[in-house]
Amino acid sequence: MKKLRHILFSSWYKLETLDDRIYHIILDVAVFICVGTLVTDLILHSPKSALLSSAINLLFVIILQYITMRYPKYSNYCRIALVLGLNFVFLPISFFSSGGIYSGRILFFVLGMAMCAVLLHGNTGGIIFLISSLWMELCITLSVHFPQYVQQMTVNQHRKSMKSTLLMTGIALYSIILLIFREYAAEKARSESLMQKLNELSITDALSGLYNRRELFRRLEVMYDNKPKERMETLTLKNRYIAMFDVDDFKKLNDTYGHSFGDSVLLSVAEVLHDMVFPERGELTARYGGEEFVSIIVADNSEQAYERIDEIRRKIESLRWEEHPEVCVTISGGLLSCEENPDLTMALHDVDAKLYEAKAAGKNRICILEKKK
Repeated sequence: MKKLRHILFSSWYKLETLDDRIYHIILDVAVFICVGTLVTDLILHSPKSALLSSAINLLFVIILQYITMRYPKYSNYCRIALVLGLNFVFLPISFFSSGGIYSGRILFFVLGMAMCAVLLHGNTGGIIFLISSLWMELCITLSVHFPQYVQQMTVNQHRKSMKSTLLMTGIALYSIILLIFREYAAEKARSESLMQKLNELSITDALSGLYNRRELFRRLEVMYDNKPKERMETLTLKNRYIAMFDVDDFKKLNDTYGHSFGDSVLLSVAEVLHDMVFPERGELTARYGGEEFVSIIVADNSEQAYERIDEIRRKIESLRWEEHPEVCVTISGGLLSCEENPDLTMALHDVDAKLYEAKAAGKNRICILEKKK
């Protein structure tokens, strides 16, 4: 019994697709309306036929809810069964057993036809809506011409039935519309969050979490663009410096300690580089490729820029890892002024040359490109 209760009343907001969640919203509201109608029939002492039709409606919805939650692969068939069952069987039976056109149950026809639009898509929904409309029109016509097949009710019962059904219909429509709009809002928020994550993935490096090479070049191209109107205020050449780093002897470290530890080293180096820049000032660090990184920093002069980059070098040199405390990692780097090197291609070529100059000079050092005469 506990398992059945769990299956019947599992939260629809945990379902994956918006269509599935809307379908279960409809089922939950339908259960509430059926229970409310049955209780109202008991209070108003409605005819036994009306009580029986309300009970059958409730049982039908609960069975569909159980099948859908227990066997999700049949949910599409259950949607069609719900619309067809309500519009062609249960609502007409309820209509004839509760006073016909003088009963409030005629208002339920509106809900039945609305389900065609909410639960079914494309031509199927349109066709079933059209047939349902004709079928319900036929039911109304038959109730007028063959009153002997309509369960008679007193004037007082008709009046109370109309009030209760109007209330139930209003609650159902309000609940369905409110919950569907809430789900659409939640789905929109999830979509926006997903788009933001996808955008972050498209511009960041998977291992280090820094910007990737593509985003680095996009920023550099904006910086070096000669069209001021298209240039971001925080990405100009003035007081900007490019630094290119390479982890010394990284291949040897990988061969000695394994690629997993090599990844840990790259991640630690990336964290230092990330923490040493100020994004609000237009600074950034990106993984250029492999064990190479590029930073764009702001400094008043080359001496200040060098001091900041050399501080990064010293901090990386002081890094230690618990699994291999004997390992000491160093970096070599090149540094140049963007303002003094206004051609992007040449700037990248020259800073790369300064990096290899640092390597050739013994590694674990930063070489700065002096101001061109």
